[in-house]
Amino acid sequence: MMWLQQNGMTIFMILFFLVFALRGPLLARYYRIETLSVHDLSQRLATASPIVLIDVRTPGEFALAHVREARSYPLGGLGRKAEELKKIVRDNDVAVICRTGNRSLMGSVTLKRLGIQKVYNVAGGMVHWEGQGYPVKRG
Repeated sequence: MMWLQQNGMTIFMILFFLVFALRGPLLARYYRIETLSVHDLSQRLATASPIVLIDVRTPGEFALAHVREARSYPLGGLGRKAEELKKIVRDNDVAVICRTGNRSLMGSVTLKRLGIQKVYNVAGGMVHWEGQGYPVKRG
């Protein structure tokens, strides 16, 4: 019992970190959110029936650089735009992008909860998109 009292905070911090670190992968698995590479995204955007691309970064981040076909829907307000998003998406597949792939995973979960069926999380986000030399629009 003494050991638990002395190490309680450490145990709590470890458990907190584990829950926080595993939250995204567990949600992705639960909601069946697939991952899309930036290469695959580029190919899907070039098709006759392109994928709908939702960028969940802040307006400031979006203004700095974004994929030309992306639509800006910041993560914080995504749930409030349900009807608008459903009209845009219709029966199309949706890819969600952010800076690194973390916020887009949470955005993907939100879209799934809104009833949008086929949602992909873009692995590596804009960091990978730009890092692989794909074009961006600024402003």
